[in-house]
Amino acid sequence: MPYRILRPIGWLICRIFFCLKVKGAENIPAEGKFIIAANHSSYLDPVAIGAAVPRQIKWIVRKDVYDVWWLKPLFASTGMIRENGSVGKAIGLLGKGEVLGVFPEGSRSYDGRLGAGKRGAAIMALKSGAPVIPCAVKGAFKAYPRSAVFPRPCPVEIIIGKAIEHVKADDPDNRTIDSALAGIMAAIKSLMEQ
Repeated sequence: MPYRILRPIGWLICRIFFCLKVKGAENIPAEGKFIIAANHSSYLDPVAIGAAVPRQIKWIVRKDVYDVWWLKPLFASTGMIRENGSVGKAIGLLGKGEVLGVFPEGSRSYDGRLGAGKRGAAIMALKSGAPVIPCAVKGAFKAYPRSAVFPRPCPVEIIIGKAIEHVKADDPDNRTIDSALAGIMAAIKSLMEQ
């Protein structure tokens, strides 16, 4: 229930203060499991993506952020997943047809550029057989970089790409994981350059 209340508020804030624009919304499936994987340069990223995507996204949240005392109840009530031990939980949610949100870089960029991806997103995609929908967030770094205490009004754009399909593998080898990760990161980078 809290997510249904918070999403319209997030959408309104993003439209008023960040002139949010969304491209590729037609690439979001109306039903069924998928993983949305995006670049990460700002605390605005999950809010803006959540505003852009009509389905509830259950984000994997870094444990040091999840455990902040005043945020933890919010994360728990909206179904967010604490990073530690998240792969099993994420695969379980995907098995129920839910939507998982990940930032493959693991943490916010220091310069707004796409960093190296971590293997978790690829492992979850392969083990669950869920398609990965790449997503680029543009403008959020300028609006609310790591160094800022408060955000400033700047245009933010969400670009949603076409799904990347993966063959389900219960025990994917390193080569398969690295190949899947490379494909995910290349797709995000391509969208960022549009």
